[in-house]
Amino acid sequence: MTCRTRLILSFAVFILLSIVAINMLLVSAPVVIQLEGDTFKVIEIPYSYTTKDAYMLLVIGLVGGVAVSQILFCLNIPQIGHVLSNIPGKIAPDPDSKPQNSEQINVILRALEGDEKKAVSIMVENGGDILQNELVNSLDFSKAKVSRILMNLERRGIVTKNKYGLTNRISLADDIRGEKK
Repeated sequence: MTCRTRLILSFAVFILLSIVAINMLLVSAPVVIQLEGDTFKVIEIPYSYTTKDAYMLLVIGLVGGVAVSQILFCLNIPQIGHVLSNIPGKIAPDPDSKPQNSEQINVILRALEGDEKKAVSIMVENGGDILQNELVNSLDFSKAKVSRILMNLERRGIVTKNKYGLTNRISLADDIRGEKK
């Protein structure tokens, strides 16, 4: 399923669940009309939610949360690195910076083949640093395939992987980049 289809479906599910939840929460309280002679008195009985209502609201909240996370994922909201790249002491890499040790990178690129070579080439183009979900989008491979490629590269000491929010930040190893630890 494409991201566009997931986005539309997730948005529709979120709207539908929101309407159901609002209708459940805005139930009007039942009233009793008491007649006393020529006058009447309206007594409002406080509404209390049943266990069934509580479970329904819990399920609506969970499914709604999944729908919102799909919407944010498809809109690439977790990828805030580009927004942060203009902040002093930046978190995201400078897109114009290139790894310093280009001779060693060229040797590695010649030694690699196929998909691993494509992955490292994209990392070099991005300054030696990229988020894993950006790499998945750039390579147009499945997440599992990119994960296997990165695991092989990490095991051989070519890349390092660090947690970064909901994804991983993939970097060329320090000695390949020409940096000291």
